Amino acid sequence: MNKIPALILCLSLSAQAQDLKLSDEFLQAEPRIKLYMAYAEYKMGHHELARRMWLATDGSGRAEALFNLANLYVQGTSVDKDPQRGMQLYREAAEAGSRAAAYQLGLIYLHSPVFQNPELARYWLTVAALDGDSDAATLLASMESNDPADPLSQVEVLLIEGNPDQALALLQALAAASSPDYRAITRLAWLYESGLAVERDIDRAASLFRRAAEAGNAEAQYALSVMYQTGVGQVQDDELAKQWLMRSAEQNYPPAINKLGAATD
Repeated sequence: MNKIPALILCLSLSAQAQDLKLSDEFLQAEPRIKLYMAYAEYKMGHHELARRMWLATDGSGRAEALFNLANLYVQGTSVDKDPQRGMQLYREAAEAGSRAAAYQLGLIYLHSPVFQNPELARYWLTVAALDGDSDAATLLASMESNDPADPLSQVEVLLIEGNPDQALALLQALAAASSPDYRAITRLAWLYESGLAVERDIDRAASLFRRAAEAGNAEAQYALSVMYQTGVGQVQDDELAKQWLMRSAEQNYPPAINKLGAATD
């Protein structure tokens, strides 16, 4: 894969940022603050603005910005759906150090009929597992033992392959099980928040995030924190935002740790 020299990339991103007239507050922020600001805009449904902000995020935030851009192309959110472009961005993000992107590549190479490649799946899952991703480690173990893969990974693949209705049905079944899968409830909340596979419903998303957060899901705790921070889906409350952020960070959820670190700098 051809790589853009770091200096040229920075200049390119800076030029794009100026053309798109992003706020001075955003442009002058540290990379991890830029990621948080873009994430908040995405949660408020400002998908195109979030995309522009991720385009303008470089330095230590570049890997996660690329990962988020890849998600947009895979889902067709604010851009034309383009799985090939999404795969390219996932690879760039993983090579730049994104654990989430490495895990996503592992899922795609493991399950997707279009991109299936067991060796690449094993490689990228190993990268993610060595970086501390327990889900990647579980999938690696299932590859070795031939056990059924985590059903939640099937959801991700269905979304990637453009089968959101099937993904929604599987998530609803996992969420409604006698022993609910709170990761599935969190994914379901994301669908309602983004409007993917269902009509966008922020109140429903907030209810699902809260249910999963109260059950201890770190990703949902972080999402709920952002809702309290922005006043979207919850009444704005800085103290509750901080409490949920702390609970997420205590479980070593990387975005929460980064946000806390930025707040104390």
